[in-house]
Amino acid sequence: MRPSVMMMPSGLAASDELRPVPAPQLATPLWICCAVALALAAVCIALAFMPRRADARRRPAGAHADGSDKRAWLARIDAVVHDYDARRITADDAYARLAAIARAFASARSGRPLATRTLRELEREPRGGDAGNWDALRMTIAALYPPEFADADHPRVREASVATAAGWVSDLVERWR
Repeated sequence: MRPSVMMMPSGLAASDELRPVPAPQLATPLWICCAVALALAAVCIALAFMPRRADARRRPAGAHADGSDKRAWLARIDAVVHDYDARRITADDAYARLAAIARAFASARSGRPLATRTLRELEREPRGGDAGNWDALRMTIAALYPPEFADADHPRVREASVATAAGWVSDLVERWR
């Protein structure tokens, strides 16, 4: 067999002209990168544990809300009917109080400020959560509008009574999930 002869490309120098190159000094940039990474990690951890303003203002909703005891809401509804039957308030006052109770109940249970919302605003309110709750609130407020605001000769006013309206609001309280 013949020994193979390698030919050296013409652009390369002979091996006696090669010189070793010193290793690049990477220690300082590596330490700087580590320090920056640690600083960023510390900032991320600090931000993760900082209290947020929205969390501080958010109130518990649902079964854990302050106003979640249905018996207390039903007692407030019964008190309106009792005051009306005892002639301490007018029918208009009773309807207005029942509407306020329905809105306050929904506000307490949902955590949304609904106490001063009109029916039109409630219809625009995003349903979210359990849509049945929002539909029941809208229907209750809509049913209370004619007795609360319409003239006495309006057909829906003649059909309604304070006891009937109290039943609508009680139904809202009982069915809210």
